[in-house]
Amino acid sequence: MIVLALLLAATGSGWAANLISNGGFEDPAARWEFGGGWDGGRYTVHDSADAHSGHHALEIRCLQKGRGGIASTPFKLKPGTILQVSFWLKAKGAEGGSILLNYEGTPGDGWNRLEIRGGTFDWKKVTHRCVVPVRHSREDGQTLVLYIYSKASGSIWLDDVVAEVVDVNALAESPSAPALQPPQPAAIPEPEGSPGYRINTAPALEKILPDTDFNAQDRLSTALSMALARNEVEDGQIIVEAPWRDVTVTDLVFSDLAGPGKAILPAERLSWRRVDFVETTFDPPYPAPRVGWYPDPLMPAGPFTIKHPSRVPVWISLRAPADAPAGIYTGTVTVKLAQGPPARVALRVSVYDFTIPSETHLRTMTWLGGGVIRAFYGYGWSREGEQKQAETIRRYQDLLLEHRLGPGGEVAGSIAKGKDGRYQFDQFDATLQRLLGQGMNSFILGTAPNLKRAGQNEYAPGFIAEFTERIKACGDHLREKGWLDRAYVYTYDEAPEQHWGEVRKIARAIKQAAPGLRILQCLNEPKGVNALAGEVDVFDVYVGQYHKSGVQALQAKGTEAWLAVCCYPMEHPNLFTEYPLLDARILPLFCWKYQARGFEYWSPVAWGRNWQKQPPQQWPNVPWDPNTFGNYNGDGQLLYPGADGIPYPSIRLKALRDGFEDYEYLWLLNKLVTKAQSAGNGASPAVSRAMALLAMNGLISDAGEYALEIGDYFKFRENVAQAITALQSAKEGK
Repeated sequence: MIVLALLLAATGSGWAANLISNGGFEDPAARWEFGGGWDGGRYTVHDSADAHSGHHALEIRCLQKGRGGIASTPFKLKPGTILQVSFWLKAKGAEGGSILLNYEGTPGDGWNRLEIRGGTFDWKKVTHRCVVPVRHSREDGQTLVLYIYSKASGSIWLDDVVAEVVDVNALAESPSAPALQPPQPAAIPEPEGSPGYRINTAPALEKILPDTDFNAQDRLSTALSMALARNEVEDGQIIVEAPWRDVTVTDLVFSDLAGPGKAILPAERLSWRRVDFVETTFDPPYPAPRVGWYPDPLMPAGPFTIKHPSRVPVWISLRAPADAPAGIYTGTVTVKLAQGPPARVALRVSVYDFTIPSETHLRTMTWLGGGVIRAFYGYGWSREGEQKQAETIRRYQDLLLEHRLGPGGEVAGSIAKGKDGRYQFDQFDATLQRLLGQGMNSFILGTAPNLKRAGQNEYAPGFIAEFTERIKACGDHLREKGWLDRAYVYTYDEAPEQHWGEVRKIARAIKQAAPGLRILQCLNEPKGVNALAGEVDVFDVYVGQYHKSGVQALQAKGTEAWLAVCCYPMEHPNLFTEYPLLDARILPLFCWKYQARGFEYWSPVAWGRNWQKQPPQQWPNVPWDPNTFGNYNGDGQLLYPGADGIPYPSIRLKALRDGFEDYEYLWLLNKLVTKAQSAGNGASPAVSRAMALLAMNGLISDAGEYALEIGDYFKFRENVAQAITALQSAKEGK
């Protein structure tokens, strides 16, 4: 690995001096040495006379392929600085892996990288520019390191390594050279009589970026419209822009919304949160529109300042009562500011003439990850620490259920035996009673471990006996409680081919011990799905793998399917930080399209390196790092750790919740179609239109392609709402 140390801030104009010493390796006494033995590799560092210039170069020689290289000492740069690194590179037999230029900050997180193809080639120049990120910044700058290392066989040679600060103005002198630079909105003139700020509105599915250009024409909307059913939550955004000077928002105040007759939607039905931003710092392996700031965390309501030139969205949420009369409601949102007069935004709400169920008919499940939560908040194992952990876990569970995503992945916990040798279910029952009462509709009763991760080749007879004894006892207990239909046993996650026989063995043991329990298997390999068909009850497959997995053919024979997304496959729809919010909202509708019974997401709290940091260097005191692992941003991150154990939702979780509620539209419409057909009205135009909507015509194709425009999605949803009201009216003889 080569670490380049940087110690300077950008000053002056044009190109700065080299930030590193002995970049030409001419001083043997100051030679960079690192070697390294990661990923099973063995690499050594040597002085070489085969130089690009001068008399010396540096060779990184592979003894055993893995990962290794060289490193320089750390240096400092201020956030927002444009850094250019260049060096000359030569390779011989560098096969089976790439050469990597990797930037890291303190404390040791990668924030940018450049993959270089290996092979055999003569000296060539490598140049890469990037922007120093905000995270971990100190008043005197951010400590950085830069690595160049080999992941290949053979040897690579390095010479003439230069790290320079680039003045933004100097970039115009070489426009053909690619560069990342801090985006800055173009300046716009302030009109006469301006209050010093501007107000705009946007639908909840639009991601508002802080640093794109302002609309040069001051033709901004001051009205926000929303449409929703009774018992539904819908959102919108009010955007406060600061093109000319800093602006401080002190509060948002809602009026009652006046509706048909004397009906009102009380102001307390409305709430707001500030949208915050997270910074991505590298090009991911999936298509991303940019590297930089993205909206995601929803911070609690309270005063905030918009630094100019920038903008901040405010997230507006409305929950319609289950008994609200249908019709149009109007009112105002007053944005109070510390400087200048308040802004008033007209609010127009359409309440549809139907009520969506509180029950979520699509089964939903995620794994909460209590260990990560404990580590972030620093809860110990004392009685007080255990109490705080339990209270915090409960808050996280409640917030997930508020968004119709069940925390059932690990609620069963460890059910121990008492002194009498019988399993103790008191705590288990109390937990399930609370969560099922709040809408959780599925949970994992037990998980057969991943043999590969455990370093084992088979499930030992002793383990199978102990595991199935517990599963049987739990199954019998759940049958008595009436909860058995919501319980699943999770088998070996993503089992490789060499262990399919073990999955078959443990599945048969579970079925023999507890015939009423369903077995859920996450597997996307078509050959494996075919091999385990009939052994498990549910196949959990990624949305992008559904057609390839072979599960569709099994559904016709009674096998249950669930859908999931993860870091793989990376195509749309998915929940990465950079992906459109429409991806999150449309996921439940893919479940409807593919007749999947459930939706599973591996974690809402996979916080990457954020949980490893100690106060005061924790979010929100320092910027959030959206990198989960590898080069994936936001994967497994739907909740943020707020103060005092209070979780903050993301706008992606809000969009996913809205998708679960849109699923209920389809459930209601399907119920009405079924009743109309039973009554002999199946050939009516209203039923025909409804059936076309239930088939997702115009939204999701049979191949999985879907409309990408926000307007197309909202139009589809409106058509479903109209179809529901039309069939209800026909049923009631209106």
